[in-house]
Amino acid sequence: MPSPSDPGLSPRRALENEQFLESINERLKASLLEVRDEAGEDPDAHFRFFCECSDLSCRERMHVRPSRLTAIHEDPDQFILLPGHEVPAVERVVDQEEDYLIVRKIV
Repeated sequence: MPSPSDPGLSPRRALENEQFLESINERLKASLLEVRDEAGEDPDAHFRFFCECSDLSCRERMHVRPSRLTAIHEDPDQFILLPGHEVPAVERVVDQEEDYLIVRKIV
């Protein structure tokens, strides 16, 4: 699997990889909210979501509140990444929060 720095990684493939990881995070969030609701826990406590970078071999995580993840993903072109995982050829950093970046796809 090519890494984000691999020039052979097409913009289309980078986007598909990020969308795949975003979908995993959204499923995790849905399950997390259900479990926390049943347990009477704070539904918006930080959770370790996956980095949504274009490298499918990346399994690194970052602490994000579920409500913040929802707000970021309201824009379908935005993803959460760890610093250093961004690919300037296909995305721009729009914000940095706590220990992660918010990027917007430009292709």
